[in-house]
Amino acid sequence: MQRRIGLLCVAVLGWTVAVAEVPVGAAAVHYGPDEALATGNEWLALPDIRPTDAALLSFNVLSARDRGLLEVRGDGDRPALVPHFEADGQPAVLHDPAWSLRAQWIPEATQTVNGVEYTVTYCAPDGFRAAFVRLTATNHRAVPVTVKLGVRSSFGALRRVTYVPVTLRGERRVGPAAWVAPGEQYSFVTDDTHFSWAVIHPGSTGAFQVPPVTSAPEADAVRTDTLAPGGRTEALYILSTGIEEFSAAHAGRALREALDRLGSEALIARTEAWCAARSRTTGQADLDRLMNRNLLFTRLYAWGRTFDTEQLVGVTSRSPRYYVSAAYWDRDAMLWSLPGLLDADPAFAREALAYAFTVQRRNTGTHSRFIDGTVLEDGFQLDEAAAPVVALSAYVEATGDTGFARAYQPVIDELEARLLSHRDPTTGLYESMQDSQDEYQKRPFITYDNVLVWKAFHDLAALRRRLGDANGARATARQADQLRAAILTHTLTGDGTAQRFVAATDGHDNAETDIPPGSLLTLPSLGFLPEDDPRFVATYRWLHSPAYRYSYSEAPYGLPGSYRLPFTTVWTLDAELGLSLGRDRALAILRTSPWDNGIATEGVDPTTAVPDRAGRAFATAAGQLAHAICRAYCLTPSTGHAPSP
Repeated sequence: MQRRIGLLCVAVLGWTVAVAEVPVGAAAVHYGPDEALATGNEWLALPDIRPTDAALLSFNVLSARDRGLLEVRGDGDRPALVPHFEADGQPAVLHDPAWSLRAQWIPEATQTVNGVEYTVTYCAPDGFRAAFVRLTATNHRAVPVTVKLGVRSSFGALRRVTYVPVTLRGERRVGPAAWVAPGEQYSFVTDDTHFSWAVIHPGSTGAFQVPPVTSAPEADAVRTDTLAPGGRTEALYILSTGIEEFSAAHAGRALREALDRLGSEALIARTEAWCAARSRTTGQADLDRLMNRNLLFTRLYAWGRTFDTEQLVGVTSRSPRYYVSAAYWDRDAMLWSLPGLLDADPAFAREALAYAFTVQRRNTGTHSRFIDGTVLEDGFQLDEAAAPVVALSAYVEATGDTGFARAYQPVIDELEARLLSHRDPTTGLYESMQDSQDEYQKRPFITYDNVLVWKAFHDLAALRRRLGDANGARATARQADQLRAAILTHTLTGDGTAQRFVAATDGHDNAETDIPPGSLLTLPSLGFLPEDDPRFVATYRWLHSPAYRYSYSEAPYGLPGSYRLPFTTVWTLDAELGLSLGRDRALAILRTSPWDNGIATEGVDPTTAVPDRAGRAFATAAGQLAHAICRAYCLTPSTGHAPSP
């Protein structure tokens, strides 16, 4: 299955602004129809919290056994978890509550109904195989009120997700949580328990039902309190997962004990501090919100740990809202997500590189793979083969960690040899079967891909000099110089000062287009030539002119796209932010689009800046978008050291 590139909706959506009194360190969230809020940690993803009523439609874990996500959904149209409230026997239904994001990661809904203020907070603290939902009620009436706070849970389906969801066949059960009370335990059983999850609810009373009384296993846990005027109460509901019943329940117990010792607000504050330690600043509040939301999203949705083997893995996105979720691409992980990790969490970037150099090593350069390195979509892509080498050099440059490079020297040599095996002796260029849009390219020599290989060799030569390998550095530098000469010989069209780059060639016939993500606009940022080089200037002007079919030059939010990406792409936006020629226009687009509740999508409509819907929740691209902002506007460079916990 190739990446879908469809048309954007051209009608402007009716965006609704939820106005709230925003807590210190939080940002108000704007949302529109069919939108979702996401949070989570390395173990548990909560990708689609429904803004209209604070329900959690689904949640998921990464599974080594299943080579992708395991997603829990409720029965039919019902969410997996639904918070609910009652005051003096009357339901208090949340409807379009006001939302804020604490530390750009912890969603909190607030709404007052008939004099009682209710909040719903979703928090997934670092280090726990669980998350918790905090419900509060505050009595603003002049008389006492009896309130009920609760969470209904439903187990309608367990789905395996790599690209598309596949409903698994098995028995779904519910019963008391194993050795942890009060709480309910759900299990998915085939010949043995395949997966289990629990809702632990200290201070609440739970009850469950099973078919045929209900169509699927379900439970409800409720806390009842009487509040004096000005009084406040809270109820906590812990969502945890495990490979079987005991591990799931006790993952919830561990978080319950931390909540009991520290209190919910202190644990939320600790999670805020974790997020803040992985945030940067531009000195501009709107850019900081967008940048840090995406830094956190790439950190926690492009990477995670499998619940069954505890292996760190990389994926396009842990959100099934992204149409090719839960698979691994070298390019996505190493060229898009990793720069964001280096900006915010360099120590974690080392772990991510190690995964690429071990688990994913054997099939580096193959179109896409499962999280265990097995081939998913076959086909050689030159940019993917170069990506880990480029990423390694960027990591060492940012951190000074030459020890990592020394430890993986055999892998580096192997990756270099793999690149060299694709060199064409006639032209000196390197060939690829597919381009950076994941499409077959009949013309084998793709300009961007060859420039990326040049950068891989150029940077690797510098790294080898740094490691004291003078002979290896000279040989690799010679490869870079030869490739640079070949690129300038074979990938230009026109004469004299009118020369400009083509996207691909076979040595005779040229593809005069652009191929984002591997846009020709990236050549200066890759260090291949300066922005004011006449050949690049001519390329830039042509791509932004009506002569190029997909230039969108006359649209208010238009930047060059392609036949596969017929809109303003996040990758072109990244390139333009790095160019003095296009930075102002790119910044205006960046600030105008709502994106996917502030999270990167594949692009935006050139006319309206409405985000592409199929490419929502794009976790690896979130790293690229955040890095593009930070590269252009961050007040201080990354320290290159691990942040404080």
